Amino acid sequence: MQFNVAQLLKEPTGSTRRYELVEDIRDIDPELELLGPLMGQVQLMRTHSGVLARGHLSTAVKVMCNRCLEPIAMAVRFDFEESFRPLTEVHTGRFILPQEFEGASEELEDEALLIDAHHILDISEVVRQNIWLALPMYPGCNWEGAGECPNWLNYQQDMRNVDVSLITEEEQEADTGSIDPRWAALLQLRSRLEDE
Repeated sequence: MQFNVAQLLKEPTGSTRRYELVEDIRDIDPELELLGPLMGQVQLMRTHSGVLARGHLSTAVKVMCNRCLEPIAMAVRFDFEESFRPLTEVHTGRFILPQEFEGASEELEDEALLIDAHHILDISEVVRQNIWLALPMYPGCNWEGAGECPNWLNYQQDMRNVDVSLITEEEQEADTGSIDPRWAALLQLRSRLEDE
């Protein structure tokens, strides 16, 4: 996800480049388990102080369903728009002083938004951050019907099929003896529901 923008920086303001991306980004973040390549379009536009990068990208990430705790594939789509500034002048190679930079001081301090001395613009960090931002706070399975999680329904069905007769009386007594008395009412309710 690196682009050589030396030629673009020599062109007048408003000049653009468009790229189609199909990138393997499995190593972008060790905490992200990516299931596919990063795909989409990126547009680079020359501005008066650098390059404006815009993108519409998508990928798939393996996450845990917040309800059934089963692994699921989550499609992630996001748009980004970031302004990158060059460290050096493209014609002379002279380093640009911070006071010569036009823009907010936060952009000047963010290393992810700098075009390096070889005029390489790298969007990797911007993409990594946007993937995290695009992930839902509480990922869930594809819901069916009236808000039912299919994996959770399968789990409940499997639990109903467990043969309770295989549990010995000693294990049952040990379980009931270790139950906190505050939960005893719930245990009685559970046994009534099982009998129905």
